Amino acid sequence: MGEAPAKSVQPEPIHILVLDDEESIRWVIGKTLNQPRYKLHFAGSAEQAARLVEQHPIDFALVDINLPGDDGFSFLTRERQRHPELLMAIMTGEGTMNNAVTAMKLGAFDYVTKPFDIDEVEALVSRAAQAIVLRRRHRGDAATLAPGGPAEDVIIGKSRSVREIYKAIGRVAATELTVLILGESGTGKELIARSIHQHSRHGEHPFIAVNCAAIPRDLLEVELFGHEKGAFTGAGDRRAGKFEGAGKGTVFLDEIGDMSLDLQAKMLRVLQEREFQRVGGLETLRLEARIVAATNQSIRESTAAGAFREDLYYRLSAFTIVSEPLRERRADIPLLVEHFLRKGTRELGLPARAITREAMARLTEYGWPGNVRELENTVKSLMILTGAPVIDVGDLPRNVLGQPGEPGAESAEQALGRLFAPQIEDYCEHGRTGLLQAVHAQVERPLIRKVMLKTGWNQVQAATILGINRNTLRTRLHALGLAKEGGRDGGD
Repeated sequence: MGEAPAKSVQPEPIHILVLDDEESIRWVIGKTLNQPRYKLHFAGSAEQAARLVEQHPIDFALVDINLPGDDGFSFLTRERQRHPELLMAIMTGEGTMNNAVTAMKLGAFDYVTKPFDIDEVEALVSRAAQAIVLRRRHRGDAATLAPGGPAEDVIIGKSRSVREIYKAIGRVAATELTVLILGESGTGKELIARSIHQHSRHGEHPFIAVNCAAIPRDLLEVELFGHEKGAFTGAGDRRAGKFEGAGKGTVFLDEIGDMSLDLQAKMLRVLQEREFQRVGGLETLRLEARIVAATNQSIRESTAAGAFREDLYYRLSAFTIVSEPLRERRADIPLLVEHFLRKGTRELGLPARAITREAMARLTEYGWPGNVRELENTVKSLMILTGAPVIDVGDLPRNVLGQPGEPGAESAEQALGRLFAPQIEDYCEHGRTGLLQAVHAQVERPLIRKVMLKTGWNQVQAATILGINRNTLRTRLHALGLAKEGGRDGGD
């Protein structure tokens, strides 16, 4: 007799806790996650949830911030101390940077903002489940981040790229890693650096920003390292440099891509050995400050061209954050405009200003080559120049309106980017696929129809303009229902 077939072993279910005081939220999430691989537990308060964690092998928890009694952050902090391997995600109705950064610093797996798309929650839980399965296989330790002080809400946005920045700040702030921030001018790289500083153990110490592009190359070394008396002509006294002056704070090296190669070599040694000498000096000083660098250049291209040291690039990019241009995150523009209007009222002492939907739409459509900095300056200018309490389309500057011949007039690429921005955002946000096919289907019919109308339905001429043969054109006309519109099949 042969051996009896081995019984298939069912995988251990993943125990999920949903902590929210709203019964409707618990019900919706429960219906969505009603799958054999999940074992669901529900709680309406932190106290009830804590009991469930003690009674059941909870693997993952979805935690609302605003709860009766202890809030979600207190629950997250306490339970992660007791159960370091417990993964938790925060649910918040306030998608502010403070909540996001605090959640990530406290060790949250991720966070979602209310009202959320239930598909987003399902995708989040699926990612957590994958991590839990891998951990069960390898029994890796769950990483934790030390809690820190409150953040200043300086980075404004709700787009996916901004949320990723929030999470990145939360994850890296409590470490001592060197951070490289990449992005175009005006995208807020210094704000990101300041946020990292504020949330780190260096936050109570100085934050010193140095623009490497604004200081002559032969003076930049002295600016950073300091100098001894008599080190060069005019050096009458010893002077401490930025590295020394920062103490245990943070030195932000902006536009480090402009640093000369010889100074790059010295900078590499500073990062490797954590020590330096003043210009003209022999005393070795210890670098206690954290280094955060930024550039608007493509460092990879500069490295390939020999303009930037490859070893320094790898040393700087221990942790990289990308700050997207404003044209790639248009959903953030209305939030930024409202923020700058409030800021202008406070800083300029001007009456509060509102803005019409039409004017906001035009601001959102504009390409903003100067990014957030240009937007802020534009809003300030509008507040000063507009006497009325409401800013309308007619008040906007010509470059924003994209009038012909004006700088900033919208290019074809910008127009297409604006046209398909909502779809791109939607597909990226929800992990959907097939965007190229969907866009192609949208563009093909109106494009072919316009060409056919322009050529008087002459298929030969239209095919030549479109760059396809006549048989292909005829096939597409039939498939798109355009052959009948032309009134005839030919048109030579």
